[in-house]
Amino acid sequence: MSKVYESFVRDVSRLLNGREIVMCLRDLTPGRKKYKGINVRAVVSQPPRQGEDMLWVRSVCGVKFPDPFSVRIVENMPDVFKGAPYTDYFDAMERAER
Repeated sequence: MSKVYESFVRDVSRLLNGREIVMCLRDLTPGRKKYKGINVRAVVSQPPRQGEDMLWVRSVCGVKFPDPFSVRIVENMPDVFKGAPYTDYFDAMERAER
């Protein structure tokens, strides 16, 4: 059974560049781990590819994009990124990609 995730993104075009990106996913699959957040290195596709997990994308302020994406998790990342407190989370994720 494939999983369902959601992610909040600043720039959707960054998702669809065909490269691996670092992102935070929230698990929407029913069960005990629903809403658990994980940091991953993943490849996102649209239209969704068969056999990959479903991804719902939201803007930074929470507006849900109408069409689903698919996500293939390449690597699980640490729960915490290095960075100064109260700095931009999206910048810390970009630094983790390098």
